[in-house]
Amino acid sequence: MNYSNQDDLRYKLTGVDTVISTISGAPQLALITAAANVHVRRFVPSEFEGRPSLRPVGDVFDRGKRAALQRLQQYQQYGMDYCVFSCGIFYERFAPGGMGSLNIGNGSGVAGEGECVMDVRRMKASIPQYDSAGNLIHICLTSAQDVARFVVAALELPTWPTELRMMGERMSVLNVVQEAESMRGKTRPSIMK
Repeated sequence: MNYSNQDDLRYKLTGVDTVISTISGAPQLALITAAANVHVRRFVPSEFEGRPSLRPVGDVFDRGKRAALQRLQQYQQYGMDYCVFSCGIFYERFAPGGMGSLNIGNGSGVAGEGECVMDVRRMKASIPQYDSAGNLIHICLTSAQDVARFVVAALELPTWPTELRMMGERMSVLNVVQEAESMRGKTRPSIMK
């Protein structure tokens, strides 16, 4: 699809009820504009991660997401609903080959094995264990398949909130590392203390 050609986008979106985006940046902004222009009823932005309201200003992983949400808020007043599906981290991020091997997140810059949080194969992790107050940091994990099922089920809802949250499990990052160590049959005493 040519995201720089609004006429082409509008033509391809004519008659579409719901758009589920898996792209970001300028192409997603163009898709949002075209969808609004042909009166698409619902739009799901490429926001399959943590809650947007908790994202820091200047987030290096933003990839135009803040601008996309602002544009969706603008078009919502003209009748196009949107919903962000907040799911945390995909379990598939830790799979052999990473998410990219499953054709997920290839445009994210962190889709390869071990490129984000933890490299299970090499038993390396780069994670903060505690926040500034000394509390264990927790993350939410969900499988991509479960997210897909959740989104499909949400299509049947008569109205959408602007955010729906889900999670397969909530764990401390320390527990995530310990689970990986256990699965690999390896432990590091320094982490277990």
